[in-house]
Amino acid sequence: MIKMNKFMKTIAFSMAMLCLGAGAAGAAQFSDAQSGKNLTAAQLASKLQKYDVVFFGEYHDQSEIHQYELELLEAMYKAKGAKLALSMEMFEADNQDKLDKFLAGALSEEDFLATARPWPNYRTDYAPLVIFAKEKKMPVVAANVPRFLAAHVAKNNASTEGIAEQYLQWLPKHTYAPEGAYKDKFYAQMSSPAAPMKLPPARLAAVYAAQCLKDDKMAESIAAFADAHQNMQILHINGCFHSDAHLGTAQKLEALRPELKVAVITPLERKQKGEKPAGDFVVWFDRK
Repeated sequence: MIKMNKFMKTIAFSMAMLCLGAGAAGAAQFSDAQSGKNLTAAQLASKLQKYDVVFFGEYHDQSEIHQYELELLEAMYKAKGAKLALSMEMFEADNQDKLDKFLAGALSEEDFLATARPWPNYRTDYAPLVIFAKEKKMPVVAANVPRFLAAHVAKNNASTEGIAEQYLQWLPKHTYAPEGAYKDKFYAQMSSPAAPMKLPPARLAAVYAAQCLKDDKMAESIAAFADAHQNMQILHINGCFHSDAHLGTAQKLEALRPELKVAVITPLERKQKGEKPAGDFVVWFDRK
């Protein structure tokens, strides 16, 4: 397996910064972006029934948002029952078999977590979603590209050359790094004062390609599940950078499967009231 050196760990941290918030517990709420009307999780779940795929954009370090992801998942299950599936950025496609075995009770949680590369905040923030899915026998899609493959692309000037043949199956079938709003947003974020290191243009282009590799893989994972389960609704959890304004993964999915109806939930702080949301629905929260 490809290992990350110090530079690549910095790149990984920089990319994670795209989805980090900064931090007081307080009740969040949902709202309709167009009307501004506040919604409970149950009301939002009802509105979402007309959509095939729902992107729930999060800040990875905001526990309030994670609590509301679970509340919405529970509400959507009440509305859809066995016709609901969960998809997650936080699990990588090469671990789908392990995830399936854990959900089926054929693999212990200890063995699952020892081998499935869980995120550091899995137990506090993502385990409740997975355990709920396990209890309800709900499918969970390990949607993301293996992180070591994204790291290889970022390190090697956007090239997949040199990746061992055994890992090629986990790459997206097609990947592209589009010009336009998503690239402009990515470059602005990675060049901001908050970025841990300034990258030369060639490196920045490679890191953007790695970001797009993740988007392409997640979009293909969702599309493949939708193709195989045409009567099921999919709730996909990802960092909001991957789906805000229907860009990133959402844009790639809509290009792959234009017939799918896609909704985007975006997080906004309460103090941001009045700002234009980057989604169809909003989850409001107070930073910790």
